Amino acid sequence: MKIEKKDLKKSKWQLKITLTPEELVPYFKKSYDKFSVGVKIDGFRPGRAPRKMVEESLGQARLLSDGIDLALQECYISAINQEKLIPVSAPKVSISTYPSWGLSPEEIGVNLEFEVEIEVMPEVSFGDYSKISVKRKKVDEIKKDDVEKILTHLRRQKATFSEIDRSAKVGDRAEISYEGSVDNVKKEAMTAKNHPLVIGDGTLIFGFEQNLVGMKTGEEKEFEINFPKNYHSKEFAGKTAKFKVKIIDLKEIKLPELDEKFAADFGHKNLTDLKSAIEKSLCQEIEDKNKSETENAVIEKLLPLLKVVVPEALIDQEVARLISDIEAGAKNRGIPFEKYLESIKKTYAEIQADLRPVAEKNIRIGFLLGKIIEAEKLDPKNKEAGRKALDILVKKLAK
Repeated sequence: MKIEKKDLKKSKWQLKITLTPEELVPYFKKSYDKFSVGVKIDGFRPGRAPRKMVEESLGQARLLSDGIDLALQECYISAINQEKLIPVSAPKVSISTYPSWGLSPEEIGVNLEFEVEIEVMPEVSFGDYSKISVKRKKVDEIKKDDVEKILTHLRRQKATFSEIDRSAKVGDRAEISYEGSVDNVKKEAMTAKNHPLVIGDGTLIFGFEQNLVGMKTGEEKEFEINFPKNYHSKEFAGKTAKFKVKIIDLKEIKLPELDEKFAADFGHKNLTDLKSAIEKSLCQEIEDKNKSETENAVIEKLLPLLKVVVPEALIDQEVARLISDIEAGAKNRGIPFEKYLESIKKTYAEIQADLRPVAEKNIRIGFLLGKIIEAEKLDPKNKEAGRKALDILVKKLAK
């Protein structure tokens, strides 16, 4: 087998492989033996019929195609092993010279020549990071107000609602329909039907909910809101929007008392135990957040030291994985993926394009951690190897 290797750059290689008729004989014979056993010809036991009759029954084209496939598969594996290449995608194969069918070099006649194009695991280099340091974020302290906010949230989970025949006030649950416009042009992003909210929670832009106070069920109102210049949506930043709002439903929220019964509903014997559990949970949440932020800061400092050309095939695979995760998340919420795409106003192709930078960064982080695993002599087959590598980096670099 003759192999000509050509670097196509960006982790792509082309292998031109040539097999002589002598080298093809074993593959063609293997193919013939495989098929001939199953051929039934009157007057002959299976596998004992004359070759000419077997070939007429099976067709030489079929035998040639299968024999070539066998040669391609085995020689491709041999070639990448010989050239020490690690493919990251399926090969693209093109045959330039076809031999004839036969079981001898004379019958086969000419060489089988084919080209294989593959993307391979790239070379990765990583610079010296011994002098890099990252400042740890100061750990936040739990405030009494934080615990009270969680208690309020838990009380709302157990709240009851009652119809009211009065004007809306802060703390009421309202269901509203509204339509917003800028310069007399209706904006879909400012329009909703039967939107639920608790007045005063601040889920809508500042000033909006205050305008609901004093309204009654069925009442409509128009008002203007000035969007701040630093508003996250550039389309509305600094603009004045006019809103038409109608209250569809209005209910008073009755929160349960903070007593032992309430604590028992959440698996605690008294209110003190419940508050302690909330505080412990908040501390863990802050610790996890700080740890995550420190890890991200370390990664961001180190990524510029990584030199690698990420193969497109790996990016494609990671994009597919990210989309699969999004699909699963939407499904868990009972939302078909098509509906999810509609809700974010994206096509499948657009979300693929949006995810490519994220996918490439994920892969680069994987290569980075791979170099740390190698440097620290960790077992790369261990599922926790990446986690251990990151912990080592944080311990060394975070001050």
